[in-house]
Amino acid sequence: MTGKIAEVVQFHLVEGTNEKAFLEASDAMQSAFLKDARGFLNRELIKGEYDQWMDIVHWNSLSEAQQAARDGMNHPACLRFFAMIDEISMTMMYLQQMREYR
Repeated sequence: MTGKIAEVVQFHLVEGTNEKAFLEASDAMQSAFLKDARGFLNRELIKGEYDQWMDIVHWNSLSEAQQAARDGMNHPACLRFFAMIDEISMTMMYLQQMREYR
């Protein structure tokens, strides 16, 4: 793949997770790790019905997205965020941007 990449992660929170604490962990991961990650473009965290969440991160390239994923596995702010996600419910995809409309 070449070109911009959307990393899309769909998940539920671990049962009993406080939503405010989760959003604070998301903010901490953003400021302590993602904003300075090589190739990071932008991110949005969205919530749907039935406590379904989706984290959408845009990257310059697939290799930069995958490197950030590996690096995040050793970063305290990322680990705090990840600990609140129910791994069994999680689906992760990398999708190549084919068109951009504004």
